[in-house]
Amino acid sequence: MKKIVLSFLLVFSLILASCGTAPEKAQEDKPAQAKSSEAPVAKTKPKEPEDWAKYYTEEGMKALEVKDGKVNFDAAIKNFELAIEAYPTAPILHYNLGLAYQRKGDDQNAVKNYNKALELDPKYSLPVINKAAIYANKLEYNRAIEVCEKFLEKENDKDKGVLSAVAGFYLLKGDFINAIQSVRKILIQDQADVDALKNLGMIYFKKNDSGLASMVTTNSYNLKSDDAGIANNRGVLYSAQNDDSLAMLYFTRAIANDPKNKSANFNVGSIAMKYGDAETAYERFSVVLSQDPDNLNARIGLAMALRGLGRFEDAEKEYLAVLQKDPNNAVATFNLAVLYNDHMNKQVEAKRNFRKYISLVGGSLPADHIVNQYLSDKVNIRPVEKTE
Repeated sequence: MKKIVLSFLLVFSLILASCGTAPEKAQEDKPAQAKSSEAPVAKTKPKEPEDWAKYYTEEGMKALEVKDGKVNFDAAIKNFELAIEAYPTAPILHYNLGLAYQRKGDDQNAVKNYNKALELDPKYSLPVINKAAIYANKLEYNRAIEVCEKFLEKENDKDKGVLSAVAGFYLLKGDFINAIQSVRKILIQDQADVDALKNLGMIYFKKNDSGLASMVTTNSYNLKSDDAGIANNRGVLYSAQNDDSLAMLYFTRAIANDPKNKSANFNVGSIAMKYGDAETAYERFSVVLSQDPDNLNARIGLAMALRGLGRFEDAEKEYLAVLQKDPNNAVATFNLAVLYNDHMNKQVEAKRNFRKYISLVGGSLPADHIVNQYLSDKVNIRPVEKTE
């Protein structure tokens, strides 16, 4: 599985409500920690709303921690709602709830809460960036850019975070000229802005100018070696040179700096799968999906890892989940066919998916292609032991 992901400044993480310090109350006066999807309920009405908002925010963050590859989104959302109930005028709390919905895959409620945060604070940039990222994830790059540009027009034209996001969206769109223009607007304010340099390095990388990409990325890494995105991007450059050892070094450094960094986790998972380390791949792809459940490439990677672990039924479920979202996904179709043929003794389903794959990639393949070998029963199967 060879797909390496770059880091851009697009989506921010949850923010702890810093409205005040935790109330000094006896332990029994605090709600008990939730053990299921139900959030804790306060036994007494909080005397300090800011403190209870912080408490429920912390509980929501705990619920978002990855456990056995999964996240308890319902408990997180309930706690963030309680935080808002305690302190409804804090924009940051609506932002956190929006991000929890976004990570769950509920874009409608995510946008609703981002809009509420902006209603309370029109100069609050984080919900703007994440709202725009929702559209970008659907490949609606023009709409994502429009959301950011409207914010920049309202006396926020120097907001570096939003300008970096715009640069990233233009880059994803393939519009390098406007991407560089957005970066320049930041560098005019601060020539050493790490996020701007991060994006600039990846613009050059996408333009196949490896020399400038390496120079800019190295300089930004020297400025801030503890930035997970920059470390990840150095890994991407080494991966492009087929140096998996150095690539993995920087990807793991990125994760050490930010254990939840989606790009670095995806990239470690990809290289781990390449070398047959299904356990590491499973862990890394699970981290990505806990934050971005609609990431189909990560879900395919997770399915491949599950196959490697001998969890064939679970792998099948993941491939089918991908195909439910994207029925014409050729990679998922091919790998599902291999799973059926090699490990689940479903030859009819396997051949049906191999034929579908051929139609998806153009309708014909060379006679010696692996798919045609499968269809003519010429592949020697090396089974993976199934685990309980």
